[in-house]
Amino acid sequence: METYKLFNYCMKVAIAFLFVVFFTVGLTSCSNEDMPVPSKEQSYLSLMQSLNWGTDTCYVFGHNIPDVDAVASALAYAKLMRTLGYNCKAKVPSSMNKETEYIAREFGFALPEIKTYVDPQTRLIITDHNEYIQSVDGAKDAIILQKIDHHDGGDILDSNIPYVRREIVGSCSTLVFQCYQDAGVPVDDETARILLAGILSDTRNLSKVATCPIDSIVLYTLANQLGIGPDSLSTLNRMMSGAKYDFEGMTDADIFNSDIKEYTINGFHIAIASLDFRLPGMEEFLDRMLAVMPTLLAENQYDMIFAKVDEHIPNTGENKELDPYIEGGTYFIYYGGDSKTVAEAVFGPSLSQGVTFSEEKMGRKVIVNLVTEVLNGLK
Repeated sequence: METYKLFNYCMKVAIAFLFVVFFTVGLTSCSNEDMPVPSKEQSYLSLMQSLNWGTDTCYVFGHNIPDVDAVASALAYAKLMRTLGYNCKAKVPSSMNKETEYIAREFGFALPEIKTYVDPQTRLIITDHNEYIQSVDGAKDAIILQKIDHHDGGDILDSNIPYVRREIVGSCSTLVFQCYQDAGVPVDDETARILLAGILSDTRNLSKVATCPIDSIVLYTLANQLGIGPDSLSTLNRMMSGAKYDFEGMTDADIFNSDIKEYTINGFHIAIASLDFRLPGMEEFLDRMLAVMPTLLAENQYDMIFAKVDEHIPNTGENKELDPYIEGGTYFIYYGGDSKTVAEAVFGPSLSQGVTFSEEKMGRKVIVNLVTEVLNGLK
């Protein structure tokens, strides 16, 4: 079994290496002697130089209620910009969750300071989000120079921003790694740890449904650089997940809000939380979350409020020491307005008041797209 794991890990690293070689050779072979084509590095650096940087600090923000990927992508991208000579600093719009605090301690990197508001005409770079409602207060009146994001849709339009890198992959940190490659800037070990943390968290060690091949390539490239083997990645992922869902000392409202995103879709102001729960006790947990939803809806003036709750079942297999839990299905709970119509259109008939379920695990990105389709048909 250990030999197989080592072989599997080596194969993944080899694939990552071949990808980089192929990518580099491909760029060279596409040049034309009669009409030289600028390299990706030259194009990227020229575009950065053309931006209206001004003289004040440009702030790099991930989304509100930041998770590991939002923090990691902002930190690493701000560092890339500073390396290129631009006055950029990462900030967060609000406090960070326990998982982010845990991995920062484990990997030894400093977390950004909180900045809840930016003045009009402040220069911004945004990462890991595509909605003004998820951004720092004041973003609508700011000058957004760049957007690095891995989500679909949103009202922060690509056409209004000089540089956009938006691809639907598992982690925004994957895109930031590619920006380092585009700029020809080596990823140092501290940045490698930051980016690895973002990818590991947002893909849950490559297990989430939104994970793409490029996420795997980048994760194993970074792990290889840092000398982190597959078993250590699994252990680290388990510890990060445990920290994220350590609810000790938190109210039920705090738990619900620990990973929530707001959206404005077809005039509806909605929120969708993303939670995990480990059996037993799922029914009680869902009841607790349903109980706080009316208050949260009223306080935030949502039209509807939802939460996806991924089920985790105790693992009885041979690998239970590395992975104590395996993934089950996804519960989708709802409250307010037309939320029942929306939830049942996506997940089917309710199991009970406010609760629907899918045996297939569904990521929030997929759910948002499906909810969007339904809401666009309601007005």
